[in-house]
Order: sequence, then structure tokens, then C-alpha cells
Amino acid sequence: MFNIPLSLIQEGTNLSVEQCIKIAIRLQAHFASLEAKAKAIREYDNKFIIQIGSHIGNTENDPIFKIVNSTTKMILVEPVPHLFKQLQDNYKIKFQNLANITFINKAVSNFVGEIEMTVPSYDNDYSQFPTWASQLASINPLHVHAHLPNLKVNKIQVETTTLDDIIKEYNVEEIYLLQTDTEGHDYTILMNYSFIIKPQKIVFEHKHMDGFCTVGQKYIELSKKLLSMGYTKKYKNTEDTMFEL
Repeated sequence: MFNIPLSLIQEGTNLSVEQCIKIAIRLQAHFASLEAKAKAIREYDNKFIIQIGSHIGNTENDPIFKIVNSTTKMILVEPVPHLFKQLQDNYKIKFQNLANITFINKAVSNFVGEIEMTVPSYDNDYSQFPTWASQLASINPLHVHAHLPNLKVNKIQVETTTLDDIIKEYNVEEIYLLQTDTEGHDYTILMNYSFIIKPQKIVFEHKHMDGFCTVGQKYIELSKKLLSMGYTKKYKNTEDTMFEL
């Protein structure tokens, strides 16, 4: 905690002690936030991350974009072509050198081939929808309209790969963080992964694991599998769960 002398704030002003205390509290909170962010950034120094369902990267709810740094090695997977292009562009803005980042324009599943996805259309006026409206692409054809009935959608065919194939193709030797956000497909991806390499941390979206806004048996099965492999559940919020070795 940063201790800010009240005399330093009050000097040269007409502020009351009470006003100075309020300013000091806000400053302490601000500096604490900066310290926490700096610590988070240091956490990913020279670490390896695989993110499945990267969307465009630079969004308010992306868990890694703002805290990874130029030493972080990443594989970023996004199946929707126009979002994939924005993902690449956003990381080009963030980093001058993209040598540590591999971009994959595919969906991850339990097989190699093709799959149909229902995706929010590029033609929507997104200013009329919640900020997360473009993040709803799913293999579940009803998923988008269960959230937003008036959102225009497209059906697209995308190539699929598996987590094991990604690890083999890109010679992955260790994973610090595996993060999945696939609008209901996380169970299939993780339950069919061999865990030939165990990520130190796993964060997955559970919110739609057993159907739209439904958490049930699949979540229980996946949790049991991870616990049996030595993982500990670190947190579960309204959307995501984190397990850690």
C-alpha cells in the first residue's frame, strides 16, 4: 500500500482535511491498481499461452490482451475470418514484432475437418447492441439468437483442428495458461485433449457448457477430470472457471 502524506496533498491548496483524505484514498487505490497490473504483466514474462476463441483481442473482457508483453509466447485461435483479421491487426498495433505470436484461423474441436458455425454478421450495426454482441459465434445454431433475437447471423464452414494437433504442429513444450472461450464447446475441446502437456493454469467458459446459460453434468465431469489430474479449482465466477496445478 502506498502511504501518501496528507500534508503533501494539502500544501498550497485550500482543501480541508476531509477532502485531502478522500483524495489520498483515491490515489492509493489508483497506485494499487497500477501495482497489480504491473505484477500481472510480470507474471507472463517468457510464458507460453494458448487462447482458443481469441475474438479480436482488444476487448474489455479479454483476459490476456492488456497484460501480455513482448516476451510472452502465444498461440491465438479464432475461427471467424473477419474477427481473425481484426485480431491480427490489434496485436500488430500492440507489438511491433509478432515473432512470439502464432495466429490460427480455425475452430478447435475433437476432430480435424470442417464444421458449421453460426456467427454474428459483419453487417450488423453493433452500436445498437451490447459490446459483446460480436462475441457469440458458436457451433450451436440457436446460440446467437438465444442472446439477441434481432442480431443478423451468417452460417459459415470453418476448418477444425484439435488441441493435440496444435501442440504437435507447433512443437509446444510447455503451457503456462490455456484459456478457452468457445460459447459452449469448451467441454468437447478439453475432454478430448490428451493432456500430453499439462497447462499450469486452465481457464474455461462454463456458462453455456450444458446448453444456453446452463451449467450441469458436463461441468461436473470436466471438473472431476481436472481434479483427478492434480488440478485445484481456484475460482468460479458467473462465466469462467480456473483450475491450477
